[in-house]
Amino acid sequence: MEIMTRLAKDHRVIMLDYHYTWKDVLRNKFIPKSQVLGKKNRTRKIETENGLVEVYNAMPVIPVNWINNAAIFHLVMFINAWFISLSIKKILKTVNKEYTVLVNAFNPIYGFFTRKYWGEIERTYYCYDEISGTEWASKWGAEYESKYIDQCDRIITTSEQLKQKFIGKHANVSCVKNGVNLSIFRSESSELTKSYKVGYVGAIDQRVDLDLLVQTAKALPSLNFEMLGPVKAELPEKLPENIVFRGSVPQKELPESIQLWDACIIPFVKTELTKAIYPLKINEYMAMGKPVITTDFSDLSDFDPLIYVAENTEDFVQGLKKEIQANNRLKVQMRKHFAQQNSWEARANEFEKQI
Repeated sequence: MEIMTRLAKDHRVIMLDYHYTWKDVLRNKFIPKSQVLGKKNRTRKIETENGLVEVYNAMPVIPVNWINNAAIFHLVMFINAWFISLSIKKILKTVNKEYTVLVNAFNPIYGFFTRKYWGEIERTYYCYDEISGTEWASKWGAEYESKYIDQCDRIITTSEQLKQKFIGKHANVSCVKNGVNLSIFRSESSELTKSYKVGYVGAIDQRVDLDLLVQTAKALPSLNFEMLGPVKAELPEKLPENIVFRGSVPQKELPESIQLWDACIIPFVKTELTKAIYPLKINEYMAMGKPVITTDFSDLSDFDPLIYVAENTEDFVQGLKKEIQANNRLKVQMRKHFAQQNSWEARANEFEKQI
């Protein structure tokens, strides 16, 4: 979404929205139900800071995540693709196909099944996660990703690890890493905080090493740990009193909390899923000038020597203590300067060159 809004400054950008299912219609109160059901126009225009984005909503589709049988899955997806094709046909009537590029943002299953409806438009697969590790596509994602990339003109990933996954499988693979929204994550102050608060921003899910978090909080009882984000994992029954889960916080309100922290943490487990992540939160933390302590879940050499990468729990504890004690105004400015080179505007320019 961040790259798409930046591209809208100089290009016509059309977004075919997420394919909401009938289950979403019945249970999810946050979906644009009137558009999805056709009670309102399924086409709308959204004005962003950078330009206009045209959004199309397709008809509701049949849920497929529950299906284990390959033949049934193929049949239901064939039907779903036909429903979506009605929106695709509307889009194609408004564009010059010769100058249009289709970008499939990490949904290769629908990309594969709708491929014939897009015709000969140039196709880009934008991969920003390891699909075999996702909950929504763990059954069929990897299989159809492998099939879909054969239909694409190029693949763009968000990490070098994901890029390596496709090397040898496709002739045109490049990497455009995640950026930072500097209009939100920006701090004018160079003052050092002494609030005895440490924080994390993001979903608390299977990626987060809760055991490491608990052990770190116990080892450093003078620090308070604030976790901002939806809790999607089962929390330990007994948590140290200095860990607080505050739930989701609107993005625009995050800098107010981060500004008060002495340091920011990324306590991720080390798995095949996290190995492929390029964590955009590092740039957000550093744009605020904060020390960053993380586990060695992925190749984070891009950020050397501005962050502390810990190999185990003991190292994480020591690194957190060290980074808070050794923080100074020069380091604050170095982190901010680094993050400014990684803006979403810069990433969008890279993305534009690739397509």
